[in-house]
Amino acid sequence: MSIQSMAAAHAAGKGSEPDSVFAVVAKIREAKKLPGAEAIIDGSIGAMRNEDGSLSILPVVDEEYRKLPAEDLMDYAAIAGSPEFIAAAIQYTFQGFQPAGTIAGAVGTPGGTGAVRLMIANYLDDRETALIPDWHWAPYRTIAQESRRRTDTYAMFDEKSAFNTADIKAKVRQTLERQNNMLIIFNTPGHNPTGYSMSQADWAELIPFLRQQATASGKKVIVGLDMAYADYCGDPREARRFLGMFTDLPENMQVVIAFSMSKSFFIYGMRCGAIVGFHPSAAVMRDFANIHSFSARGAWSNGSRGAQEILAKICGDPILSARADQERRALAELLSQRAAIFTDEARAVGLRVLPYYGGFFVTIPVKEPKLTTEKLMASNIYLVPMTGGLRLAVCAVPKNKMPGLATKIRAAQKELEG
Repeated sequence: MSIQSMAAAHAAGKGSEPDSVFAVVAKIREAKKLPGAEAIIDGSIGAMRNEDGSLSILPVVDEEYRKLPAEDLMDYAAIAGSPEFIAAAIQYTFQGFQPAGTIAGAVGTPGGTGAVRLMIANYLDDRETALIPDWHWAPYRTIAQESRRRTDTYAMFDEKSAFNTADIKAKVRQTLERQNNMLIIFNTPGHNPTGYSMSQADWAELIPFLRQQATASGKKVIVGLDMAYADYCGDPREARRFLGMFTDLPENMQVVIAFSMSKSFFIYGMRCGAIVGFHPSAAVMRDFANIHSFSARGAWSNGSRGAQEILAKICGDPILSARADQERRALAELLSQRAAIFTDEARAVGLRVLPYYGGFFVTIPVKEPKLTTEKLMASNIYLVPMTGGLRLAVCAVPKNKMPGLATKIRAAQKELEG
């Protein structure tokens, strides 16, 4: 007998398949060591890059971070986050659209990923299922598996590429029939990987339905909103307007939100975000703070104090806040220009892309994702294969490398699919 793993049964075999994004990143790293590296088109990782390929930052964040005293950089943060950080995270998340009659709260997390982890771990029981879109950020499934939870998918789009509320409703009903808690995750505005943003009309149809399902079933209904890309879908404040529609919630329905400083403040490596929630009941919100703080202590203990100090400082100073907004808007405009070059060309050459309204990514449906990815790599084009398609990180590709990209992808697709 040959033992292959000393791990417990539930852990054995985890990680045997490499992360799809970082597997591509590793190949790019090797390709850049070879002659002709300047021709590489890197559309892999979701980090905003300047036109010269350098990492995009907000200068005001860099400047103010370097001014922080050593104690604010290096000492422990509070487990839930400092009161100033909590207030800033709530303020930044809602921007005036907290639903009337609700109480909001927040607990600090290591990026939006930590917030999603808390959603899945604390709003589902062991072996229960979270509903996620069929086009989704792959770590949702990883997080669920790690938390001993399951995932099921709802179809985001119908055959006409319109938002598929009918399938969502069917899956919600099915889920409530078989379990006592329901968590449905929406990644909007600026969905990763498609760039779709749910409209006011989408929410006007779904919110009353979810209210009705919660009331009729008597079971707990949690709406999870992953809002990492909300600042890159037109006017950032208007992109949050839909939050105000979650009024008159029954007592067994709650909304929880993943807030990420990685995208809004370009500090990916500092791993800072928050789970933000609201509910009409003060008792429910006390429980919200307690359960997520307890889980934080048991998972990562506490967050990045320096990042928390930066959010509190910038959001608390109108001049710094205005600077951050201006610098962010310039990058959002650059992102929009890049996406427009690609999607306009895609339309012209007959390359189908899923509906894009903003955010860091565009998705191209293809029948042979892995083969198409490999074929494109031979032409120095690096995209991420997913089930059913390819993800292009428009955030990372400079404008001068966008022309011709859609044409090359379409040519590869035709060659493989006929």
